[in-house]
Amino acid sequence: MRRWDPAQDQWTRHQRRIAAAGAPEPPTAQVAGFEDYPRFYAKRRRGRVVDVASSFDVLVRSARGGWAAGTTVTATHQAPDGHPVLLDGSTPDRSCGSSRWVPEVPGGPVAELVAALRTLRALGASPGPGIQEGVVRGSWAERSQEAWLERGVRPRVDGFRVGCALGPGHEGPCTARAQLGDLAWRWDPREQVVLDGDPPGSPDA
Repeated sequence: MRRWDPAQDQWTRHQRRIAAAGAPEPPTAQVAGFEDYPRFYAKRRRGRVVDVASSFDVLVRSARGGWAAGTTVTATHQAPDGHPVLLDGSTPDRSCGSSRWVPEVPGGPVAELVAALRTLRALGASPGPGIQEGVVRGSWAERSQEAWLERGVRPRVDGFRVGCALGPGHEGPCTARAQLGDLAWRWDPREQVVLDGDPPGSPDA
């Protein structure tokens, strides 16, 4: 017989159903570099976040925001800058405002890109500010990229943030392209999905 929990006995049917399903996996769980990041959970209703917690058990026990039918719980990884790896934010009107975290995996294409840009900087031949092409000047993404290039980051920070270079209200996934080569980062902030693996010629590219 289960132990009586007066708080749990007040749960709604929908709340019990979500608790029984267990903690969801972040859509970025299989993305290289994100595996060991801490997770946090968001309660959503009609696409709007109504509650967040670093623990699924804490979130599912919380009454904040209610548990009406249609309420969902999503999981995301937390980047070393303390924010979700995929984040919507406010920037000047000329860009969409979404950003994502890019970890520099040793030996990977991002590490090669950063090494090349640091070399060009040392020679006074940098192609432009930051790591991505067309980064918004003064934006959070630019500051993050400049700090990474200059090695001016806190311990345990393993990369930088890139910002979507497309206009506000654009269709399709968010996109940021590297200063050099054909490396590009693509993501869907609404679905919290990284799309880097899609081929350049795909319909979503």
